[in-house]
Amino acid sequence: MKNRSDYIDSPTPCVLTDRATGVVVCSAAGDALGAGYEFGSAFGEEIPVLMDGGGSFGWAPGEWTDDTQLALVILQALFEGDPLPDGYDPDGYLIASIEQGFRDWFSSGPADVGIQTSAVLSGVHPLAERAVSYCKNIFPVPAGNGSLMRTGPIALAYPENPEAIAALATSVSELTHAAADCVDACVLWSVAIDHTLHNAPGSATPWDWAEPLLDAVEYLPTAERQQRWVHLIEEATTATPRDFTNNGWVVHAFQAALAAICSTPVPDAPCHGLHMQLVLEKVVRAGGDTDTVAAIAGALLGARWGVTALPFQWRRKLHGHRVYNEEVRHCADLERLARGVYMSGDPTNPWPDRETWVPYYERTFGDQPYRLEISGIEFGNVFALAGALADGADAVVSLCRMGTDEVPLGVEHHVLGFIDSNEADNPNLPLLLAELVEGLDQYLLEDRKVFVHCVAAANRTPTSAASWMVHLQELEAKDALVSAGEQLGTWQYGPKAFQAAAVMALEQHELGEGGSI
Repeated sequence: MKNRSDYIDSPTPCVLTDRATGVVVCSAAGDALGAGYEFGSAFGEEIPVLMDGGGSFGWAPGEWTDDTQLALVILQALFEGDPLPDGYDPDGYLIASIEQGFRDWFSSGPADVGIQTSAVLSGVHPLAERAVSYCKNIFPVPAGNGSLMRTGPIALAYPENPEAIAALATSVSELTHAAADCVDACVLWSVAIDHTLHNAPGSATPWDWAEPLLDAVEYLPTAERQQRWVHLIEEATTATPRDFTNNGWVVHAFQAALAAICSTPVPDAPCHGLHMQLVLEKVVRAGGDTDTVAAIAGALLGARWGVTALPFQWRRKLHGHRVYNEEVRHCADLERLARGVYMSGDPTNPWPDRETWVPYYERTFGDQPYRLEISGIEFGNVFALAGALADGADAVVSLCRMGTDEVPLGVEHHVLGFIDSNEADNPNLPLLLAELVEGLDQYLLEDRKVFVHCVAAANRTPTSAASWMVHLQELEAKDALVSAGEQLGTWQYGPKAFQAAAVMALEQHELGEGGSI
């Protein structure tokens, strides 16, 4: 198995965090995308796949289902628990916390509960005992996909420690799904997510999606099970998701997710990350247990492409519960928890739980506010945020780190991973900018008052403003870059080369033969 050092374009720390966040958020997005199509028949590419909710349980647009609710239980337990860097849980604290979280979720009356999960959680005995008993009393041995759908967060618990990840994946699956197929699928998928996150090269370099899964079979307990899964993995790499119609069964769910990933071509530059969206749409079009297979695929896709590949409109819609008697969570909450779990080994990093970054920004950059309207959208710096909110801004798009208390409740707020450094830290920048400006279009259609900002409006904000002008076909890219900087009065040294290149790439796709990204 190749490791990070084998690639020239190995992921930077910023990319690693983007990918870790993507594991959780892209899985939730797949879940919400597929929710409205669950148990439906396959359909063709002429019909668009929309995150419009509906389905058997009447989901709201962008609402995630039990797949993400249970993944959130695991993620929350990891976030709140003490770091266990060696993967050793001597008192079973983490597993006990997850078990209690599952029970709390079940007691809250969720709209959708899998048959096997419901049978196990309905009892009073320890869950692992109930799960084993359930398997013994039913023939053939029940092996639903209910533990694989929630396994993504486990891959973040012990970065680059596959033994610990495999052990945790085993224990968590066994709480409800004790069959060998369920446990093995969770081990393989979790270990492969971790390896992909840390070792997949830059977007332009091809990645063998099956290799981490094939190598992960060494963490299965017997040679017979290892050989079986090698065959199942290899079978999926040359198939399509429609070849695995019994996708409520964990094996077919695993194979359908992998088949969708492997059979979907990666788009050409500069929008390689669009692969994530195309795969999830292919999963949904295959029919059956669409939300679960898309959630499974989304976790592995997020480990490669990161949360910055997420369509902006999906980000806006994404929401749901962890436990039904708690507040509704949104995309930003998933991002905060995922970052917190992944960064738990770095006590020097105060993000993502810091309440405010503005005092730090003021000490570093001064506090002069800059604010400018361009064709209905306000752009500026973080020091103009208070003024924008006072003047009625009801949506804020931040292009820099922000604290949890910086934007009041009731104001729609998104933090996008546009890093003001170099190209290597921003593998999805042209795609991110394209999604942003299309999102700004939608805000205007909704008659929203939007403020887009970074820290000092010296690079990221002018780049975004220039992208907006290009999108509206007001100026060519080179002129838009100059105009944005001049109007904001903050662009002293011109755009960084990678930022200018991203705006040029956006222009080519907006105006060229390829159409929009």
